Amino acid sequence: MKEKEQGQKASGSTRRKRSEAPPPPSQEDIARRAHEISVARGGEPGHELEDWLQAERELSAGSQ
Repeated sequence: MKEKEQGQKASGSTRRKRSEAPPPPSQEDIARRAHEISVARGGEPGHELEDWLQAERELSAGSQ
């Protein structure tokens, strides 16, 4: 019986509750990443929205 209790504790401790999900990335974090993307692309103007959306996707995927 003790092994079953320990197994439940071990498996339960690694599960993340939905209420404990990390917060979404801040606009400052997104802006910083979008700037990095822009610089890596050569800084060519006209891609600001694409850079922002890409930064949002990357940072949101990392926070899940």
